[in-house]
Amino acid sequence: MSKQLDATLENTGTRFHIFPQPRFLNIFPQPEVIHISVPPNEIQPGPADNRMYVVDAINKLPYSQFSRPPHLGAKNPPVKPGPDGHFDHLDPDSREFSSATMYATVRRVLDIWEDYFGHQIEWHFESDFGRLELVPLIEWDNAQSGYGFLEFGYGRRPGGGIDRARPYCQNFDVLAHELGHSIIFSEVGVPGSTADDAIDYGGMHESAGDLVAIVASLHFNSVVDYLLEQTKGNLFTVNELNRVGELDKSREIRIAFNDSRMSDVGVEPHDRSLPLTGGIFDIMVEVFQKELVKRNLITQDLADRSTHGLGLGLDRDLDAIEADFAAAYAGNEAKFKDALLEARDYLGRLLSLTWGELSPDFLTYHTILRGLLRADRQLTNGQHQQTIRECFAWREISLLPGALLLRPHTLRECGFVLK
Repeated sequence: MSKQLDATLENTGTRFHIFPQPRFLNIFPQPEVIHISVPPNEIQPGPADNRMYVVDAINKLPYSQFSRPPHLGAKNPPVKPGPDGHFDHLDPDSREFSSATMYATVRRVLDIWEDYFGHQIEWHFESDFGRLELVPLIEWDNAQSGYGFLEFGYGRRPGGGIDRARPYCQNFDVLAHELGHSIIFSEVGVPGSTADDAIDYGGMHESAGDLVAIVASLHFNSVVDYLLEQTKGNLFTVNELNRVGELDKSREIRIAFNDSRMSDVGVEPHDRSLPLTGGIFDIMVEVFQKELVKRNLITQDLADRSTHGLGLGLDRDLDAIEADFAAAYAGNEAKFKDALLEARDYLGRLLSLTWGELSPDFLTYHTILRGLLRADRQLTNGQHQQTIRECFAWREISLLPGALLLRPHTLRECGFVLK
């Protein structure tokens, strides 16, 4: 979501409370006020609108291959807005809050990504359902997204069983990730050939879910402020990989800060997604650092010393890098934040353009790389071409040996007669 649209929604949208991270982590003990694009006079009890609706089902078991929306069983009354038409009056310990925050999270993430795509994202299940069904609290120590629905249960106790203190419907990262899958189904589609093993397609799907959540989480002021305060803008060093890991805090942020390369992973989709997610997040951090240099907030030397970069090992003076970032950050907190938001919005637009042009058939990470390069040329006239290439080269994402694109063609093979 652009900073401009976010400012507009503060005046026109409906207010909700959302916890940026699950409350039991105690990182953000108070919910943050967010605004969704549906104005108060158009939102319906539930909450509900023309794209989605909440059903607070009672004692519901999960949908299966034998059952799907709409839910026709017992349910609680729909949650109503306050007298002013907003939903930020609800007690965070109430069941009503769970319904409202699940709706607000999904709607907020959809708003963010529809803004980046520049159009309404049509549901991949539109041939059967007009709206997405949201079920916040089912009797299950798990959660799932499916054809036309998202339904969430609770975390699991260490010894087994439902932990009702940890409702998944209040976990922003999980909800955003699952909606990310729906966005990819809608904008990219699914492979159409049974001959396609879809290994990279599966990795892309999991990576996209993580990236949808990462970019969306960076729309919380509290998350951005916390991230910068913890790192002082030093987002690349090994020290910071550990420190940001304290966000545990945030599963998606931790996944973005990884050192995985293609030689480290296999074919399982979550595992295979790590180099792709890391490489794309590296692009955002590189663009962030370019913004810092352009605004004279850090030197080019500091940017060069701190980057992953090709051939840079662990012999760098990480303590010196950390001290230099801390000195640059002090007194320039607002400027660092603005630079990070610029990089965030660049990444959101870059991904939306890339995903919107991908074919799901026989998809490879190399195809995604070329899509990112084309998208950057469209967005910036190619300002970040070499950055994108280097980030993917560091992750070992390239053509496979023996690929047709690497095969030379002689004149004889092309039918020319040599004399």
